[in-house]
Amino acid sequence: MASSQLGRPRTPPSLVREIAASDDEGSDGSSSDDSLQDLTALLGGHGPSPAPPTAANHQLQPTTPQRRSKRPAAGSSRPGHRSPLVNIPRHRFDLAALAKDARRDTALQASSQLARVPVRTATPSMPGGSGNGSDLTGLVSSASKPGDAHKVLRAVQRADPGHQELRYCFFRPSLDEPDCPPPRRPPPPPEARRIPWTLLTEGNPRVCEQNLVSGVPFSVVERRGAMPPSVFLWLLEEICAPGASPVTRAELCHLIAACPEQVAALLTPKLLKSIWERIGAADASLQRGRINVAKVSDEVYKGRDWAPLLAILSLLSDTASALPLETRTYMLQLLLRMAMDMVVLTNIDIDDQFEHTFKNLIETIPPRDWDGFCHDTCALLLSNFSSPCIRVSALLCLPTSSSRAHDLRRRLAATFLFRDASLARRAPEAAITLQAIIDRLGERDFDVSPGTEFAELRAAVLILDMAVDDGSVLAGPADHAEEDRFNERVDELAARLGDIWRRINDAGMKLARTEAKSVVEWVQKRVTHTVRTRRRPPTSIFDLPGHQEQQQRQRRDLPRQQEFMKSFFRKKMPSPKPAPKPGSESEPEEVLDCIEVKLE
Repeated sequence: MASSQLGRPRTPPSLVREIAASDDEGSDGSSSDDSLQDLTALLGGHGPSPAPPTAANHQLQPTTPQRRSKRPAAGSSRPGHRSPLVNIPRHRFDLAALAKDARRDTALQASSQLARVPVRTATPSMPGGSGNGSDLTGLVSSASKPGDAHKVLRAVQRADPGHQELRYCFFRPSLDEPDCPPPRRPPPPPEARRIPWTLLTEGNPRVCEQNLVSGVPFSVVERRGAMPPSVFLWLLEEICAPGASPVTRAELCHLIAACPEQVAALLTPKLLKSIWERIGAADASLQRGRINVAKVSDEVYKGRDWAPLLAILSLLSDTASALPLETRTYMLQLLLRMAMDMVVLTNIDIDDQFEHTFKNLIETIPPRDWDGFCHDTCALLLSNFSSPCIRVSALLCLPTSSSRAHDLRRRLAATFLFRDASLARRAPEAAITLQAIIDRLGERDFDVSPGTEFAELRAAVLILDMAVDDGSVLAGPADHAEEDRFNERVDELAARLGDIWRRINDAGMKLARTEAKSVVEWVQKRVTHTVRTRRRPPTSIFDLPGHQEQQQRQRRDLPRQQEFMKSFFRKKMPSPKPAPKPGSESEPEEVLDCIEVKLE
């Protein structure tokens, strides 16, 4: 028995040995699931308690200390536990803030639409407030803090352009007022219902337009020489009627211009006055006296159809030579009054057609009536308006490409600057002097003080610039001494303008001051560089006293010195000897040169 036990091979125990510091397929003891017990305890979990170590485990435990795993095993923690290191998803925008911004945008949009509503009635307002002050106060109070509402209100009133300047409205602000019903299309007269004028009355507007474009009515007028007066007047009403197409209006204007005899007989100032009132003019009567102006919104004519006005201006331009002199004078004065309205400057279509019509009309005034026409026109406009802001609008609209219009603009500027209509009877070079303009700058309306209206100052400086013009009309005779005196006055005028420029404080949000200061600076530079007959001599700190006067004297003496040098080189030279005759040739004299040879 004993021998059998000794001869039997002994089976070794199955012991699993691990190589220390090995990391094959995560088999390291440090990455065992046993290490998750400490991690669970660290996170505050209630994991299962570790089993007590057995003897076999104690034998298999390595002698070296175990390392903690660098990465936890997947699925080691329970589903109810989550690591705090995981990013919590957050919204990119706050929904409450977005809703608040949307409500604020809706309120701002509603307030802007309310502010853009055109002013229906133009009532004079006091400098301290406006006609819609209560509505604006409520709007500002609802959109800002109660304590700051009055501050915001004052800022809005200062920033409003209509609050700064007075404005003249030549046209009625609205054509749908109760006391002024909109014009309606007049019925055609009985003569227009007969052949061949039925081409203009029968059918819809599209058919009438096609008949006009075909040229048949023009052939009828050319063959008959004229049209019935009632049809002529009805066509004028059709041009002013609303709803007509631009092609129809243009063809009707050409059809009327094809009858010059009827134009001269029927287009009287009274008829044109009714036509202008039909297209929206508030008052087309030319009477002397002050005209009321008001502070109104810039969008007083918003949404207005200017097609009838453009058609009438085009008709007057085409018939300028056929109009009687009384009608031409009336229309020129009425157009100048219309130019006092800012709508002519702000609307490019009206401005372009206005210049074209005014140029054609003013060229038809006879030369013998020119001075009288200028005096009457300047006296009328001087009596109608006193604000330089309104007066300068008409001067800016006048075309300078026409010599007649340019001369009228200088006479108007001189009249407005010196407030004397008698200056318009003569040419500006004979009526005003540069010294008188310099003295005018010393009066109160060119003074800068806390109560100065800078919009008025800006307009007054522009009027002064137009009165000075290019300076050629004020330079006087071509004499060197007179030229020097003229340049000295130009320098004095520029110095006065520079003094006004320095006294204007445009710090802060004061747009009127900034505009006035820029205009004064521009006029000063223009006077210095374009009105002077020659460039201003440069100055140096090394120049001795009287150096400029010495240079001027040398420059004046330069022509005399040049003439002296020319006369010096033109002295009488000896006359050449007469050529010898062919028959009397003398033998040339032989000249023997004596050569002395010295022998050493």
